[in-house]
Amino acid sequence: MRDEPLNDEPLNEDGLLQSEIDHLDKSIVRALEAAPQPQIPADFAARVARQLPATRPVSLTPTHYGKNAMVVGTLVTFVALVMLALHSSHATFGLLGSLLFAQFIALAVWLTVWRYGLR
Repeated sequence: MRDEPLNDEPLNEDGLLQSEIDHLDKSIVRALEAAPQPQIPADFAARVARQLPATRPVSLTPTHYGKNAMVVGTLVTFVALVMLALHSSHATFGLLGSLLFAQFIALAVWLTVWRYGLR
């Protein structure tokens, strides 16, 4: 009597009963086939909104490095144009003078647009 099993059901290689394995398989399949139901709290949007800053931080000291650099660049280009025109003949003014003049005009137009807010 000591060597006889209590159940007549066959055991698999892990020592589990076939009915236990079938029950476990069915519960796993049911769990995998069940669609999850998302649970979103009612105050979720309010909590997220409270974590955002009230207003965007404003710079207290605005800098104008770009505008100042453009003014300096325009003045340097103008001085280079004047120096080139005074110390050279018309033949050497050609390409370099044309490039400097085009750069001067572009900077002057850009500064005018920036000053009057036409951009």
